[in-house]
Amino acid sequence: MMKGMPRGAHWVLIVLASCASLATGAENRKEFHYQLGPHASISLVNQFGGVTVTPSSDGRAGVVALLHSGKMEVDATQRGNRLELRTHFLHNASPDEGRVDYQLQIPADASLNVRSTSGTISVEGINSEMVLEGDAAAVVVRQVSGGHIHVHTLSGPIHLANLDQGDVEVVSVSGPVTLDNTDGRMVSVNTTDGKITYNGDFGDGGEYLLANHSGDIDVILPASASVDITATSAQGSVTNDFPLHPTAHSALPITQGKSFAGTANAGSSSVRLRSFSGKIHVKKQ
Repeated sequence: MMKGMPRGAHWVLIVLASCASLATGAENRKEFHYQLGPHASISLVNQFGGVTVTPSSDGRAGVVALLHSGKMEVDATQRGNRLELRTHFLHNASPDEGRVDYQLQIPADASLNVRSTSGTISVEGINSEMVLEGDAAAVVVRQVSGGHIHVHTLSGPIHLANLDQGDVEVVSVSGPVTLDNTDGRMVSVNTTDGKITYNGDFGDGGEYLLANHSGDIDVILPASASVDITATSAQGSVTNDFPLHPTAHSALPITQGKSFAGTANAGSSSVRLRSFSGKIHVKKQ
């Protein structure tokens, strides 16, 4: 107890301090709700922390932001059918102090633009155009039908799963890229030295390009896959364990261990696998 302070006053200070602590904790959670029209546009810029996006059931946008310190705030602005969210720093902060984790529920037809340096960007069930960008941030996209998906990272891993009949563009420097049951009209994946893994049947009637400079490319196909496939690695190696019918007049020069071309079933989807010095391996599930 402080010298000279009455006992009752001391306990009042303790209670007040406890209340202040609780108030500070409550202020770390910010919640916003917005009414949006069809095909709204939503953008979010975040420095540190994760972003989770799922579809709403009522056409509204709900935002929950969990702030890990009082050194930043959330700027939220609605202009007509456009919603902008941004983490704003009030003071210099470390990555831990500056972390804000966002949970968004948005209409499934809203276009989405998310930029986050670190953390995980996770999107599920949004069937519109999305641009997801991160440096070291991991990106996960699931359960999307149609739409246009653009994902760019430096070193963050990328995982796309259960995507159907959309256009997909993925660019990464060193982050590994994994695609599970991902098919679309146009699917392009480019990395510098990040590994690319594709597991699925490539759908029906799509155009696919999986390419990198020095990373490996693994493709795992079910027996039902209908593909017209070519693979080449200039200074790496190419192996194929999947039953293919050789292409009679391939535009690709065939070199044992360096390239191959062939079709399976009706050959309805075009698949091009390209690497400069990486290893390419195609095999059956």
